[in-house]
Amino acid sequence: MFIDTGLTLVFDDQGRLSAVDVTWVYDPLYTLLLLEDMRLDPDLDGVLEPDELAQLQGFDMNWIEGFEGDLYLQAAAPVDLTAPQPIETRVENEQIISVHRRPLAAPLPVSEPVKVRAYDPGYYTAYAVTLDVEVEGRDGCEAALEPADFAAASDMLEELLFTVPQAQLEYDFPAVGEHFADTVTLTCVSG
Repeated sequence: MFIDTGLTLVFDDQGRLSAVDVTWVYDPLYTLLLLEDMRLDPDLDGVLEPDELAQLQGFDMNWIEGFEGDLYLQAAAPVDLTAPQPIETRVENEQIISVHRRPLAAPLPVSEPVKVRAYDPGYYTAYAVTLDVEVEGRDGCEAALEPADFAAASDMLEELLFTVPQAQLEYDFPAVGEHFADTVTLTCVSG
């Protein structure tokens, strides 16, 4: 599955990072399969009726225990996030667009860079930060995007596939998704 991703880094009224709004744009094939599986859009016009759209709302927010939401923040230490809060789900250009908020467990004063990465550890889902990355609620902050080094990640994966026994790969595929992740670095000036 391929997901184009957008991020809005949300600050509270005290100038602390308090949440990340995450936009996921699902690839057209997955969108088609999901709509068919849910028996939505039977007229195949690519437009959902209000009752069909209501059925789709929050379809991707029923997370199993232990699922991190494929969003990871790192300051001096990993930053804990709470459960997702759905914002909206819609269909545009034959793709499902889902937006949700991930509040931080504790608001974070940004005195040093914060790394934000969207990835599936098992790399079943390929996230790419191709949509806007924005800062909301505070001036003096910048979010810089560093694309993943796919060549280095692919080399690492290839080497791993030749060194790990095939039987192990079938049942316990190594967590390689982080190596394919784009990185957003949030920096703020004091003030």
